[in-house]
Amino acid sequence: MNDTFYLLIGICGFMFGLLTITYDNLEYKGYASTNNCTGECYEKYVEENGTVVEQLQAKAEEAASDPFSSIRGLWAGCAACHGQSGQGMGVFPKLAGQSSESIIEKLTIYKNRGEVGNMSSTMWAQASVLSEQDIETLGQFIQETMSE
Repeated sequence: MNDTFYLLIGICGFMFGLLTITYDNLEYKGYASTNNCTGECYEKYVEENGTVVEQLQAKAEEAASDPFSSIRGLWAGCAACHGQSGQGMGVFPKLAGQSSESIIEKLTIYKNRGEVGNMSSTMWAQASVLSEQDIETLGQFIQETMSE
């Protein structure tokens, strides 16, 4: 009984120590926890990165200067099958080199559950969530940024 008690206490102590060390050393986005960043540490962080408000303003300015900022997240879904540069992958066709009109026409057909090719049913769900503006912007994005 006595040995079991000490073994249990030892295991609990080990787990507590392990959790404490692990928790204290957690990192987020490559820098140490900001919970411990005060005083000079915080001043240095603000000097290097700006305040939270300044960071948000910079992101808003960057998005405003990008005509395709509204579809960047949507394109990530497209790129999963068609490739980051629209080069096509496996059974998923190449988008690079296609005109804006062609992309808009095909996405509109998919949105209305129409057939374009063998993979049409795969595109129905993807296109169903797109607005007309999204479709137009995706067409422009592909035409302007992806050459053959």
